[in-house]
Amino acid sequence: MEVHPLLGRLDKLLADEGEVVGRGPDAPPHQGISPGLRDGSAHVLRCLKVWFELPTDVFHAATANIDSFLAKMKAQPKHLSCIAVAAFHLACTQYKQEFGCSVPDPQTLVYISQSRCSASDLVRMEAILANKLSDQSIPPLPVTCLSFIRAMWEISRAASTQLSIPHALPNLPQHLLHQLEILVCDSTTMRIRPCELALALLAVEFQRISGCEKSAVSAALMGFITELQKYCAIQSNDFLRTHTMVLTILDRYNGDSGVPHRQRLVWKLSNRTLKHLRPTDKLRATLPRISEESADRNCQVRLRSSSECSLESLSDSDSSRGGPRNKGNNSDTESDIEMEEPRTWAKIVASN
Repeated sequence: MEVHPLLGRLDKLLADEGEVVGRGPDAPPHQGISPGLRDGSAHVLRCLKVWFELPTDVFHAATANIDSFLAKMKAQPKHLSCIAVAAFHLACTQYKQEFGCSVPDPQTLVYISQSRCSASDLVRMEAILANKLSDQSIPPLPVTCLSFIRAMWEISRAASTQLSIPHALPNLPQHLLHQLEILVCDSTTMRIRPCELALALLAVEFQRISGCEKSAVSAALMGFITELQKYCAIQSNDFLRTHTMVLTILDRYNGDSGVPHRQRLVWKLSNRTLKHLRPTDKLRATLPRISEESADRNCQVRLRSSSECSLESLSDSDSSRGGPRNKGNNSDTESDIEMEEPRTWAKIVASN
């Protein structure tokens, strides 16, 4: 593949980058919504993307919708959950309009996310979001960090092929998309240009590859980063600061520290179902870790998956939470079981 057509695509993204509201050095702060609340909603959207088996484009579009809306409008914290699921549903519609995908039913989306709003509230909020983000009924997909990292990867891949570098770059690896989602979930990256954040993550990946390859390959890959930095007009000091920030966020995510964002989920179970869940001594307090990487990848730092979570044991649920409302041994009345899931990864719980 020729490099010049790919550079033309990057030129278009750079031209559209200035129209992105809510990200970049000039992004205004969110009014009424703290960074912690915003990040918690972003993590919930990431889990919803996995639950409904949607592409990563939907997640990036949803977070861009939230950030752009909160940059323009003042919102109260109690409305943030409704704004988040409405932005997610709007992102599904935006992606379907250009590429085609399944759009979750609003009622199902409200039930799974447990956002404490009704389906009609979601539809009304989605209409407000679309009206504030664009003059079209369905706004086009926004330019995001995902757009830039795809373009930069393809440029580097085409350049490595033309230079006859052995072991040319493969398709964009899945773990790089996972890392980009983690970075977007962190509000500290909102003041960074999307192209700068994408290039910093690409530099981290090329440094990892360079550690497993010969010096000639390493020099070529890092040369691509230097040329892309100049092409995107990114200052060296800004790039070094962003590169350090990316490493810090990924190290914190991959570390063993506690998960800062939790969402309390309440599952309605009948007494008949509760009988099959007991005895609770067989329940594990912590689910086994699931690697986001393929087993045959070498020289790879293990990444924590969005599906990893720690569950509170239900052994003390009757005593600590008052227990189910039983009306007899054969009663099939519903009981509320509350548990905290740090990554809101309820699909694993439901399957167990």
